[in-house]
Amino acid sequence: MNRFKLIVLGFCIVIILLDKYSFISKIRDYTSVYIQKQTTSLIYRIRNYPKLVLLQKTEQRSLETENIKLKQQLERYSILLNQQKNLGVDSKDLMMLATQTKLYTNFDIIIARAIIDINYLVNNKLLIDKGKKDDITTGEAVVNQVGVIGQVGDTNDKNAQIILITNPNLKIYLQMPNTQSKMLAQGIGNNKLIVKYINKSSNLKVGDVLVTTGLDNIYPANVPVAKVVQVFYENNGFNSAICEPIADYNKLQYVVVLKNVNQ
Repeated sequence: MNRFKLIVLGFCIVIILLDKYSFISKIRDYTSVYIQKQTTSLIYRIRNYPKLVLLQKTEQRSLETENIKLKQQLERYSILLNQQKNLGVDSKDLMMLATQTKLYTNFDIIIARAIIDINYLVNNKLLIDKGKKDDITTGEAVVNQVGVIGQVGDTNDKNAQIILITNPNLKIYLQMPNTQSKMLAQGIGNNKLIVKYINKSSNLKVGDVLVTTGLDNIYPANVPVAKVVQVFYENNGFNSAICEPIADYNKLQYVVVLKNVNQ
């Protein structure tokens, strides 16, 4: 019996020494800590799973909103940069346009600065820094040194809203410079116009530039409006086409409001 006790005692002493001075204690401690850590993490996730999911969705929506704001800011900065690059060129060209009495004989000219806002362009509109105090009224033509921009819409004392030719609410009669074949154009948004009632004999093709007719008493004749980018050959006696404006709205710095002196 005493011998058995001695064996047990010796075994215990060996185990104690191994636990204290060998790698076994480290393995035990590491295992214990790891199990406790994983258990605590699992319990936390189980308890807080709904909150974590909600937080993740909220953060995702917040990031999406922030990305949209940053994209809009980048678009605004890009437009402002393009404006700044074209400031000197626009000023010089518009002064030359103001002296082109042959084209604008029957029109008084008011030069206004374009206030570019991406929200306006999305809605196919433009804001200028001239209004009723500058004798600007609804329906007057708006052009720049390149071609037609649109027509004056709503006005107040200091500003006027320009309806761009890409706006679905605006229609304008056009013609081909060489044949004077008449057709009707209407804005369809997304920087595009659709041109209808094109005579099949007009031989309209991609790349052709369409100009004003001068018959509406709003625009002078032969001002460039849009370039053809696609032609549709239809079976109703007429063709139609998709066009893009001659003027680049993102680079507008100044525009000209035309007042017909005969009205």
